[in-house]
Amino acid sequence: MPPDNEPVILSGPSGDKPRTCLIGCGGTGCNILAEQEVRGHGFSIAISSEPDIMKSLDSERISVDAREIEKDATSVKKGTRVAGNETETQLAGKLKQADAAFIICGLGGYTGGWGAVLAARAASIVKCTSICIASEPFSVEGGSRKERAVKQFKALKENADLVLVIPNDLILSEAPNIPINRAFRVMNTVLGLPANLMLKNLGKDDIRLLRKELGGSVFAMDNAEWDRDNAVFAVVEELKKSKWLMLGEREPSGALLFVEGHMLYDDTIELGKRFSRETGCSKVFMAKAGDRQFGLKVTAVVGF
Repeated sequence: MPPDNEPVILSGPSGDKPRTCLIGCGGTGCNILAEQEVRGHGFSIAISSEPDIMKSLDSERISVDAREIEKDATSVKKGTRVAGNETETQLAGKLKQADAAFIICGLGGYTGGWGAVLAARAASIVKCTSICIASEPFSVEGGSRKERAVKQFKALKENADLVLVIPNDLILSEAPNIPINRAFRVMNTVLGLPANLMLKNLGKDDIRLLRKELGGSVFAMDNAEWDRDNAVFAVVEELKKSKWLMLGEREPSGALLFVEGHMLYDDTIELGKRFSRETGCSKVFMAKAGDRQFGLKVTAVVGF
C-alpha cells in the first residue's frame, strides 16, 4: 500500500479474473435473479422458503424452512470454520469453486436476511470473499420488520467481509409520490448496480486487496456526474453533500471510486487525492469503469 492519502488505482479485469457466484436470498434476491439485474457472474444460487419462486430461475436452488432459518443463522459462534447446519453445508460445497460471492438480500424478512448470514458464513468456511449488498426495509413495512432487520444487519457485520447497505426510504424521500410497488422495482436496480460495477471492473487481486484493506467496513453508495469545466471539483463537492453517504455525520474508513470518463493517469490520481482531502478518507481505491465522450461520472462506495 502507498502512504495514507495516496490513492491506489486497481488493476481491473486485465489481471486474473475472479471466479464469482451471485447468491439471491429471499424475495428480493430471487427477484433480482429473475430480472437478471446482475450480469457477468460465473454461476448463481437462489435461497428461498418458497419453491414456486425458484422454479423459473436459471440458478442452483436451496430450499430453506422460514421457521428454522433464524435459529440456524444465530446458533453458530462467530469464527467457526465448520458448517453448523445443512444449508451452510450445501452453500460451502458450492462456494468452493468461487473466489468471491456477491450476496443480495432485503433485510427485515426471514429468508432474505438470515439466508444472507448463512451464505456469508459458508463463504468464510471455504475462504471465499463475501460481498453482501442489502436493502433496509421501507418504514411503511412496519416496526417488527425493522427490528428484525437490525438483528440481521448485526449478524452480517460479524460474518461478511464487505457489507453495503442501501436504505429504501431514501428512494421515497427523493420520489415521494412513487407507488410502493414501483419503489421496490427501482430498489432492485439500485441493489444490482454495485455488483455489476465490481463484476465488470475488478480483478481477482483487486478483490483480495479490498478485503484486506477495507474488510469489516459497512458501506454506503452514491454517484455524481458533471459534463462541464472543473468536473473533478464539481463531482467531489456533489458527493460530499450526498444524503446517501452522510459524510458529514460519520468518519469514513475508506472508499472505492468507480470512474467513468476520459481521464489521464495524473488526473485520476488528482481526483482520488481531492476526494481523500475533502472527505477524510485515508484509503481511496480507484477503478476505471469506462470512457465517455464528455464529462465525468464517479460512483463512490464509502466504508465506515
